[in-house]
Amino acid sequence: MHIEFNATDEVAERLATAAPAGTLWLLLVADRHGHDVESLIERCRARDLKICGGVFPGLIRGAERLDHGIIAFALPPGSVAAVARAEAAGPAWIVPPPECDRTAAPGGSYVLVDCLAPGISRLLDDLYDRYGTSLRHAGAGCGYHDLRNAPTVFWNGGWIPQGALITVFPGKSTVAVRHGWTRVGKPFIASRTRGNRIDELDWEPAGVQYLRAVTEQDPALAGRPVFPDINSSFPLALGKEGAEDVIRDPIAVNDDGSLTTLSEVPENCVLYLAHGDGDTLVAAAKEAVDACSSVTGIERCFVSDCFSRAIAHGESFVRELAAVCDALARYTDVVPEGVLALGEVAASGRHSLEFYNKTFVVALAHR
Repeated sequence: MHIEFNATDEVAERLATAAPAGTLWLLLVADRHGHDVESLIERCRARDLKICGGVFPGLIRGAERLDHGIIAFALPPGSVAAVARAEAAGPAWIVPPPECDRTAAPGGSYVLVDCLAPGISRLLDDLYDRYGTSLRHAGAGCGYHDLRNAPTVFWNGGWIPQGALITVFPGKSTVAVRHGWTRVGKPFIASRTRGNRIDELDWEPAGVQYLRAVTEQDPALAGRPVFPDINSSFPLALGKEGAEDVIRDPIAVNDDGSLTTLSEVPENCVLYLAHGDGDTLVAAAKEAVDACSSVTGIERCFVSDCFSRAIAHGESFVRELAAVCDALARYTDVVPEGVLALGEVAASGRHSLEFYNKTFVVALAHR
């Protein structure tokens, strides 16, 4: 449900009356209210409300894109929250994840992580090592629309610097991922990388190579800033044979010629310039929802749609959300709710967890 964020007392009151005592609430907060989250935590703690969540540059409710309020999920009894700092050396668990019965039917989780945390890949590897395919994961990178360096993940204990949150819930979950970007031009070898910084593509400064490839495709982009202009039309694709390519979102060319991306890039991987338009992005989001159409007994629909996809769409972003709603309405009356994300988390049970960029993720919780 969507809650207006006019006063922290009002939000706490709404949560207290909307679900039974002891409910674990997952709160997805629009970034304009980031300065009020600490006060909200205090109000909820005073009422013995269990909360956790993150801050995002936008929210989704049905076919609406919202820049205010909170999307609140009342998770079912038996749900458990684990929190960590996503450090470069690996996750430092403050509250470790629960054990999972790998012999039982696959359950679900929502994963939130600070998009600027240095250890996102190691966090996701840790979760995969713990759970394998026993959980279907969906989630999002938390952050502010201007990428400011500030805490973005919270729980009852307060803000978590470089934070990560996993909420494991009972019941079944079905996850689908699509992006709608197509490889263009020749492949590159990421010949030298450091986390989310690509130093060299094909043994040349990565920023130079990237900008050259973009202007060959679209000369009108010469001299334009990487974020938000160039990357909204021409991200990079990490080649994955037999699966969706993993999109990487360039955000800056640095003074030394290196290229910073929103997420980590493995050294020696194959990268492609990618391109898409409004039609291919809308079609991909609809295809993700259609891929879940055999599911019945749906209780929640969480969507994680990339913030920079919304930038790429511009005024027509509502077309993507409307297409998602129309496709979902063919088999359930549950309304999609979620976030504009700075990176999308997904694992559908066929592959390990990935941190995507410029991608659409849908997760259906069902009986």
